[in-house]
Amino acid sequence: MQNHLIPSEISWLSFNNCILEEAADSNNSLYERIKFLAIHSSNLDEFFRVKIRKLLIRKSKKNKELLDKILTEVNLQQNRFGAIWSTSILNELAANDIVYYEKQEMAAEHLREIEYYFKSIILSYIQVIYISVNQPKTYFLNNRSLYFLVKLKDSAGNFNYAYLNIPSDKLDRYKQLQPQGDKNYIISIDTIIKNCLSFIFPAGKVVSCYAIKLNRDENYLIEDENSGDLIAKIEAKIEERKRGSSTRFLYDSAMDTDTILVCKKAFRLKKEEMIKGGSHHNLYDLFKFPNPVKPNLQGASYPGLKHLPFECSKSVFEVIDRQNQLLHFPYQSYYYVLQFFNQAAINRNVLEIKITLYRISSQSLIANALISAAKNGKKVTVFVEVKARFDEYNNLFWSREMKNAGIKIIQSMPNLKVHAKVAMVTMKDKYGNKKHYNYLSTGNFNESTANVYADFGFFTSEKKYTDDLKKVFAFLKTRKKAEAPKHILAAGFNMKDKLLELIDHEIENKKAGKEGAVFLKVNGLDEKDIIDKLIEAGRAGVDVTLIVRGICTLLPGIEGVSENIKIYRIVDLFLEHSRIYKFANNGQEKIYLSSADMLSRNLNRRIEVAFPLYVEKHIAEINAIIQMQLEDNTKRRIINHEGRNELDVPDTNTARRAQTEIYSWIAENNTVVP
Repeated sequence: MQNHLIPSEISWLSFNNCILEEAADSNNSLYERIKFLAIHSSNLDEFFRVKIRKLLIRKSKKNKELLDKILTEVNLQQNRFGAIWSTSILNELAANDIVYYEKQEMAAEHLREIEYYFKSIILSYIQVIYISVNQPKTYFLNNRSLYFLVKLKDSAGNFNYAYLNIPSDKLDRYKQLQPQGDKNYIISIDTIIKNCLSFIFPAGKVVSCYAIKLNRDENYLIEDENSGDLIAKIEAKIEERKRGSSTRFLYDSAMDTDTILVCKKAFRLKKEEMIKGGSHHNLYDLFKFPNPVKPNLQGASYPGLKHLPFECSKSVFEVIDRQNQLLHFPYQSYYYVLQFFNQAAINRNVLEIKITLYRISSQSLIANALISAAKNGKKVTVFVEVKARFDEYNNLFWSREMKNAGIKIIQSMPNLKVHAKVAMVTMKDKYGNKKHYNYLSTGNFNESTANVYADFGFFTSEKKYTDDLKKVFAFLKTRKKAEAPKHILAAGFNMKDKLLELIDHEIENKKAGKEGAVFLKVNGLDEKDIIDKLIEAGRAGVDVTLIVRGICTLLPGIEGVSENIKIYRIVDLFLEHSRIYKFANNGQEKIYLSSADMLSRNLNRRIEVAFPLYVEKHIAEINAIIQMQLEDNTKRRIINHEGRNELDVPDTNTARRAQTEIYSWIAENNTVVP
């Protein structure tokens, strides 16, 4: 490893450790902390589904050393997770008269309640499979599903084993029981099943019962995307993924040695795949942990603010005609994006709608608006990226629904993913001429995630944006590249080369004694050429400042390499998802908002769009947001020369928290521009 680089896997785990820090932070509300535990568990689950298999199958010394580091860090985080839950969260729940049943003795009324629920509801979903120890056989565990491994003793003193499913995919994981006095009670279906095992195994004595879970590799590769039916290949890979190779077998750390060996043999596991865990797995189900005293313990609410220019007109298109509109989600309501498509669907003058969809809601209002538009006689063309990992089924479903409504669907491109988030509405003006209204965003067309993802949305009818977007949509339709866009940056066309040119320009300015500065806010950074150019800029004296939420393989502060580069990470209530590229340009700064991270996959194997801002008001807004984030001393971490996070607490009595400040700032500066 070069001394200024860190493996992406280790960097990602460093980010996930920030999530644990938020879960441990008593300044956060109790249910925000529970939510952060759920996020950590969900993130770690995905990590083992997509990032580990290559290290397990490539048996090099380097990979073994990296795997050892990963598993050591994972173990530390799992132990910290357990400590936060057991010594902090549970105590605080109890202090607020919420009892979470796990190992403690239950009231007689609750024993009767859970027995009734088990016999009438849970038992209808239980499947029991007995393991034959003496007759070798391979047993199958569904990916990500929950199970109990039960050790039994028969009347002759022989030990037998069985495993049974915990139906968290069919039932709510957590159940509220009848309150008693001022106290509320919550129990998991895991604990209910444990307390009712005698009904499942009436003839044998239950010696032990341990939670187990298997992760399988889901990072599939389509060998040849240029021949045959690509959609059929994707569908086949999705099915294959359900039976993929194991990457992590989680088992209760209290499990005895004999039972561990039974698991290893029955499920054909390798030692490095077996990882000790707690007595409960899949704790991303904590997203739905009940709050019987709601809204208490929930923390502050930040409802989406109105965008006043849109509120002053019945037509979103009239507002966009007057001036470009920049919105900040989730601080401002996503309602206006929905209105854009809803009004386009019913406006008699609208001729055509084009849009790219990467991840949409399972109950997508935007997809339904597009279907309405088609049924209202509009020409609608939708590019659907069906290779969006873990959203393939949802995207295929909506592809079929929209196609059946008469929408022209373009699905995926060989060897490329379309990750851009852009749309164009074409209508006739009062003179019969065509007019184009565009929406460009840093985030997906997804009204669900828009409530928690911090992103930008931009509406414009300016010709320079329209002309460039036409080139992108033409390529998606014909797969033939014409000339590159002039204003927007588009990965697949010119984005990477233009970014390198923009950084080079800052280097030249600095060498000429002028101002030189680069600011990038992205979700990930690992692209070699970009990293090399940032290092070159830093060495030339250019002020290089980065905010990188997730993977960041570049280490700052390495003498002779990156000592002039500052890297930060912000983890807070909302997921920092927006991308900003800012270049000083000797006082005439250039700012782009983008869908693209500084990752190799984004810049080399995807279609992405970065759009420039020209309106001074919008540039000022982005600069104000950047400044608030850089002055955050509550949720902003410094990434140090080892890739670890350090909370930056300056010598001041004033707490600064960017996300709450941004919300207040937008509320105070929400005006109608003539």
